[in-house]
Amino acid sequence: MVRLKKKSFGLRPFRHKSLSAQRGSVDVVRLVGIVMLVIVLGLLGFGVWWIIKSVGEAGSQYGEALVDTKRKATALQCQMNLNTIWQNLRIYAIEKESFPPSLKKLVDWGADSQLLRCTAPDGGEYVYIPGQNGNMPGQNVLVYELKAAHDGRCNLLRVNGQVDLLTPEQVQAAVTKTYIKLRERR
Repeated sequence: MVRLKKKSFGLRPFRHKSLSAQRGSVDVVRLVGIVMLVIVLGLLGFGVWWIIKSVGEAGSQYGEALVDTKRKATALQCQMNLNTIWQNLRIYAIEKESFPPSLKKLVDWGADSQLLRCTAPDGGEYVYIPGQNGNMPGQNVLVYELKAAHDGRCNLLRVNGQVDLLTPEQVQAAVTKTYIKLRERR
């Protein structure tokens, strides 16, 4: 028997070629899909991290703003107390033709005794400078705080009804000027 030799012309059978292509090379579509998945997951992770970070910062800012607002509200309540004291002093002066000799006399006359103390937790009672009347210089101090209960500052009430929030040094200087003016009038 004669066997015929097949000529291959340098080509392998089709079956062998496709198997070697699958084993030796990477599927490009799958590779692109994996890379895209990694990028999308990375962006998603970054977005979640950014949101959590932003919410955390916003929460701390909110907390600080709440504390700051509470401090400002306490200072404002104290200023409103001083304004109410001034109104009571003016009414007392209209009726009695002078300011009372003490804040206790003002309370005995009918003013609310709760007004005589700063509303801050570490605030104290107000100090009254007696011996003044409505004809005194408007910048004279009438009532002031001894304790710096409002972020290191004190409220004071002047004879003209103006309420100021000042440092303890500024309050002391204003009180000293008031006592000097009172001595000069005598």
